[in-house]
Amino acid sequence: MTQPTQPTQPPQPGPQVPPPVPYGRPPGPPTAPGAAADRVSGALLLVGAALALTGSFTTLDTSKETIGSGSSSAAAYRTVAKAWSYTTSVPGQKSQSVTQFDGVPLLVGALLAVAAGIVLLTGSGGRQPLARVLGVTGAVLLFGTTLTVAVSTVGDAQWDTDARSTTFGPGFYLLTVACVLGLATSVLTVLATRRPATAPAAVPTPYPQPWATGPVPQTYPQAYPQPYPQAPHPQAQSYPQAQSYPQAQSYPPAQQPPPLPHQPPQQPPHEPPAPPAG
Repeated sequence: MTQPTQPTQPPQPGPQVPPPVPYGRPPGPPTAPGAAADRVSGALLLVGAALALTGSFTTLDTSKETIGSGSSSAAAYRTVAKAWSYTTSVPGQKSQSVTQFDGVPLLVGALLAVAAGIVLLTGSGGRQPLARVLGVTGAVLLFGTTLTVAVSTVGDAQWDTDARSTTFGPGFYLLTVACVLGLATSVLTVLATRRPATAPAAVPTPYPQPWATGPVPQTYPQAYPQPYPQAPHPQAQSYPQAQSYPQAQSYPPAQQPPPLPHQPPQQPPHEPPAPPAG
């Protein structure tokens, strides 16, 4: 009796061999758009804030006015302007100083520029839009405050005459450089927001390997169609029972053969009589 044939199973994939590792550094994730520009903007903001703070405590301009002409001329008074004070001195008299509040906007603009510069230096401008908003705000405020004080200092020179002269001090030049840095940072930060995302780095091409690689693993669907009936479970498979054969035929008992003809029937032998007891 033939056994039922088992259905053929689909071929199993061979062992997966990993591809050869290419030489060189593996490609990293794509950088945020404008990350390098944000770091440059942060550095410029920190430098501009340092220049603004230093310029607010140094001399902005010095004015001198003389009386007389020729060899008999003598200085009548001398003024020194700073962001926090304005001092007037007259020969033979005590100097008088008044407080100015030009240093307040410079201080606020410098502190905000420092905070924005630190945020942009961390490279979080591409992930957090508020970081760039803070950077633009700090740069614009730094530019506005330094420009205002610098223009006010230039205005002192409008009173110059033959007897009066104004000389700009180191604070004026420091504020001028800080003003330029604030303007450059504002433009750079705004342009960084419109820059498209950079493409990921190209994967280096691996060198040819002298050895043969394994077969490429094939992908199989999750479920295969069943064009054939499934094989029955071994435990549930039923086999035909043994064939029953007929029992042995019963025969009648053996019969006595008939006596031979013309022969008297056999008599049983007579036993001799027993002798009398004496």
